[in-house]
Amino acid sequence: MKKIVPNFIITLTVVGLMIAAILYVRSSPLFNINLFSTNYLNATVVYQLTTLALALVIVLITALQTGFKSLRLLSIARIDGEVTPEPWIGITEKNKDTWKRLGLSVGLIISAVTAIVIYFQVMNNGVVNDFAIGSFALVVLLALNNSFVEEVTFRHTFASIVEHHKLNPNISKGLSAVIFGTVHYWGYPARIPGVIMAGFIGWFLSKSIHETKGFFWAWMIHFVQDVIIMTALFLTLA
Repeated sequence: MKKIVPNFIITLTVVGLMIAAILYVRSSPLFNINLFSTNYLNATVVYQLTTLALALVIVLITALQTGFKSLRLLSIARIDGEVTPEPWIGITEKNKDTWKRLGLSVGLIISAVTAIVIYFQVMNNGVVNDFAIGSFALVVLLALNNSFVEEVTFRHTFASIVEHHKLNPNISKGLSAVIFGTVHYWGYPARIPGVIMAGFIGWFLSKSIHETKGFFWAWMIHFVQDVIIMTALFLTLA
């Protein structure tokens, strides 16, 4: 129990450094490539490769903090579990569901809202690129990577420490909501709608990790959002 405070300090520091690294790499790439049809794809590939390397370091640090128990929470085989009631969003003892059904239904709702917001914030800029299967396949791969990186950074870290020390899951859910929501003020979706959406998503995906003891729903739901967002960015950015 004496390690709780040091572990939280380490985790908050690691997450803070990762946020700083993300902002730096976006503005000042560590290297450049010119392999793809648009500047957006070239820059995004560089960004994703860099942040993946950093995310793997975060996985290692979190594993060392928890005696490697945190690696269990990266399992994508655990997709079900009992849902803790959340009356404020309509999940009560009477109508609560399993994660197999809740993850799918809420994931679809979140995706629909994301698509609507992205349409008004991004797609209204006008389409400048043709939609090709090859480009879309690359976008899907990049979205898979980006969602993994961000789930490791903003969800898995805090959830692992809370689970390791047997603390209240609301701690990691709250941290994830606040931090993930705040950084999305400058992301996609942006500004206040982005903060609200990302804050809720951060909370919900953290809840999924705690209650399924796995990574599947957090990664999958985030992945679908990134496919929507990154496809829109590809179509509208040169």
